[in-house]
Order: sequence, then structure tokens, then C-alpha cells
Amino acid sequence: MENKVSNSVNDTIYYNINRPLSWEDFKGVPDYSNPGGAITASGFAFDANMSTNGKDIYLNVGIYTFFSKKKSWKKPNINSSYHLLHEQHHFDITRISAEKFYSELSKANFTVNNYNKLLSELFNKAFDENTALQQKYDSETRHSINTSEQVKWNDKIAAEIKIL
Repeated sequence: MENKVSNSVNDTIYYNINRPLSWEDFKGVPDYSNPGGAITASGFAFDANMSTNGKDIYLNVGIYTFFSKKKSWKKPNINSSYHLLHEQHHFDITRISAEKFYSELSKANFTVNNYNKLLSELFNKAFDENTALQQKYDSETRHSINTSEQVKWNDKIAAEIKIL
């Protein structure tokens, strides 16, 4: 996993366990047609390069998780730490998904002929799983309205992040 460093003048915040999100990070324009109180726009990506030395193949992959300030928004009446934690967990889920992508990469059998295709396939699988997990999180917590489910997810996510 790459340790990209966020810059305060930049739109992007790179995941850092010691730098949780704050409401000030949500710089986007609220979508009042959306029933939600806030949106966390996060994702993960990778950089890759391959080199060979005789029969040895070296595949370097850097994976990073990010949050977009301009695409993330909150409505003016949403200011609680409870709701901020819900949004932080969207970012955490993205980080967990990036870690699963990394895990799958470490198990893959890359060759000179398949590395591009295999990288894309594994990334797409991890991306789809992240999307499904984000939707499950919002569905089960009802976008944080179901407090008992939110508490269960808080514990589950905190345990997974601690492992990372």
C-alpha cells in the first residue's frame, strides 16, 4: 500500500488512520434532491509498472485510497459527530476494499503475458465488491438512521481497520 501524503491545498485526501475526516473536508455543493444528509466520495486506485531482468519479472504496484473534497458534500443541518462517523466509515470501507485488492494481488500468478489483464480483472472485482459493501452498509444502517445497526457496523469496521 502506498503512503501518499495529502496536501491541504489539494482536493484529495489520502487515507491515513491518524487523519480522520472532518466536516470541513466536505467542500462539495449539496444535492438537495438526494435524501441523504452527506455524501463521501472516496475510492481506491493503483499505479503499476513491470520490468524484467533475465528470467525474473518485477511487478511494482502501488495502491492508494483517496477522498475527494469537491465531490463530497453535506447539508447545512448535518453537523453531528454521529453522522461524521458514518461518513468516515464509508472512507474506511474503501480502505478495507483496497486492502482486499492488495491481498488478491499477492496471491495472483502474474506473467509477462497476463499481468495487464489480471491486474484489471482483480481491480474490477475489488471495485465491485467495494460498491456492494458500501451499498450494504447504507442499506443496513438506513444511511445511519438505524442506530442499532450503525453500532454493529461501527464495531465491525473498527475491528477490520485495527487489523490493517
